[in-house]
Order: sequence, then structure tokens, then C-alpha cells
Amino acid sequence: MSEHFEEVTTRDEIWRARPVDSRLVGIVVARDGMPSIVEQRERLTAFGVPIGGFRHPAPNVVETWEERLNRLFGRLEKGDVVVVTSAHVFGRDAAEEARTIAELGRRGIMIKVLAHTA
Repeated sequence: MSEHFEEVTTRDEIWRARPVDSRLVGIVVARDGMPSIVEQRERLTAFGVPIGGFRHPAPNVVETWEERLNRLFGRLEKGDVVVVTSAHVFGRDAAEEARTIAELGRRGIMIKVLAHTA
């Protein structure tokens, strides 16, 4: 393991590795077919994402996907590690997910997905 990455104790934990001093950022989304916001938050907390002042998203806020992405990108910095329960957090369909993930990668942001589903 490089001095630039945190040390993990077992081979099974290698997916937990992240750059030293990186900021963990959790993202939760209310969407059909995904765990509840509370369950997503619990999974992120169990992974180690600090969640201070957590608030449930307001259902009456009207915001386009592009506006949400711009707001998200404006808060992330190169070297951050975004942690989500599912890649479905990144888009309403597979193409949108792929575009968002690619853009995060171009910005030097690492992604950790806690559950992989088809």
C-alpha cells in the first residue's frame, strides 16, 4: 500500500482504501428502487462517512438534475471521496449515471459504491 493511501488490515477491506487526508462525502437520494434516505444514511455512517446536521431533502424543492449536479460539483474538490449506497444515486438512468461518474472522475473525485446491483 502506498503512503498516499490509508492502510487496510485485510485483503477483503481493500475497497475501503482511500487517499490519506481525503474528505469523505456521502450522497443520498430519494428514488424508487433505492433504500430509504435513513437506511442510506445508516450505511454511509457505518462506512465511516461523517454526517453532521443531516436533514431530509425537502420534497417540494423543484430542481432539475443539471442544477443538482452543478450544486454537487460546486461542493466537491479534487481528492474528495464520494460514498454512495448505489450508483443509481448518480442519475435517473444508466446513461445519466455514467455521465455523472465520468465527470466526477475527470474532476479527480474518487467514488465508493457500497452495494452493486444490476
